[in-house]
Amino acid sequence: MQVGLIGLKFTGKTTLHNVITGGSRPTGQGGVDPYLATGHVPDARLDRLTAMFKPKRTVYAAISWVDVPGFAGGVGADGAREAVRFLEHARKVDALAQVVRCFDGGYGPSDPKGEIENLALELVMADLQIVENRLDRLIKDKARLGKVANPLEQPLMERFKEQLEAGRPLRELTLTVDDAKLSVGYAFLTSKPMIIVLNHEESTDPGADVMAAAEQAGAAVVSLCARIEAELAELSAEEAAEFLADMGIAEPAFGSMIRAAYAALELQSFFTVGPDECRAWTVRRGSTAPVAAGAIHSDLQRGFIRAEVTGYEDLIAAGDMSAAKAANKVRLEGKAYVVQDGDIIEIRFSV
Repeated sequence: MQVGLIGLKFTGKTTLHNVITGGSRPTGQGGVDPYLATGHVPDARLDRLTAMFKPKRTVYAAISWVDVPGFAGGVGADGAREAVRFLEHARKVDALAQVVRCFDGGYGPSDPKGEIENLALELVMADLQIVENRLDRLIKDKARLGKVANPLEQPLMERFKEQLEAGRPLRELTLTVDDAKLSVGYAFLTSKPMIIVLNHEESTDPGADVMAAAEQAGAAVVSLCARIEAELAELSAEEAAEFLADMGIAEPAFGSMIRAAYAALELQSFFTVGPDECRAWTVRRGSTAPVAAGAIHSDLQRGFIRAEVTGYEDLIAAGDMSAAKAANKVRLEGKAYVVQDGDIIEIRFSV
C-alpha cells in the first residue's frame, strides 16, 4: 500500500516525507520524479508487548510513502506539464495526503484555504474528463454495435458525472461490489482515501476557516508543524521524550498522520509475540484468520488448521500469556474467524 504526499511546491512535503521515513533528502529543490520510501507505523501496543516479552527484535507495521513532485499551480506550458506529471504520479498510489502550507516566510503569503479548494477542483476536473471521455465512447459503441459490453457501466458513469459536476469527490458515493469492480481500473483520484495535512508554524493555528475547508473536501485532517517534527527526529529517544513531556504532548504529531493513513487504507494490525520477535502484521479490515496466516507466510495459509487468538486488552489485563491461558482468554478460531485489530495470533498449520 502506498500513500502519496501531494501538494503545491514549498509546502513542506519533502521535510515531512523525511520525518516519516527517516530519510535525508534535500528539501526545496523540486524535481520531476516521485520518490518512494517506507516508514514504520508507531504502535504503543507493540511497545508494550515488547516490554512484556523482551524479544531479540521488534518489527513494526510499515507503509510506503511517495513524495509526489509538487507543482506551481500556474498557467502556461510549464504549469500544464507540471500538472500532467502530478496527476500521472498521483493516480498510481492507493491514498493521497495533501500537505498544505499554513505559514508565510520566503515563499510569499500562504493561502491554505485556496490550496485545499484549488487542488480539490484539480482532482475533480481530472476525473470528470475521464468520465466524460468514457461516456462518449460508450454512447458511440452502443450506436455502432447496438449493444454495450456491460449495461451497468453507462449508468455508473452518469452517476459519477453528476457527482463530479457538483464539485464533489467520488469517495463520498456508496458503491456496490460490481460498481467498485467496474471503476477500479480508472484509478479515479477523487475515489482514493484523502488526508489533508495542515503544516503550520509552531505557535500558530490553521484557523477555523481552513479546518472547515479541509473537512468540506471530505478528508481526514491532521495538523502539525513539519519543521518541529524534523527537529524532534534529530533528537535521541530520551531527548525527544523529554521535549514532548515539557510540551505536554504524548507523541510526535506525525504518528497521528501515519495512523490516519493506515485507517484511511482500511488496514489493521495483528501481532505475533515470543522471545525471538514481537511483530505487527498488516491485513485489511474484515480479513479472516487464513488471510492473516498468509500475511506471515504462504505455507501457513495453505496448511491452516486453527488460529490461537488472544485479545490485546485481555493479555495486558492478565499480565502474561500463562495467566491469560489460565483465565481462558486464549481461544482457538477456525477459517471463518474475522481478525480484530490488536489480536495476538499463533497459527497452527500442517503442510
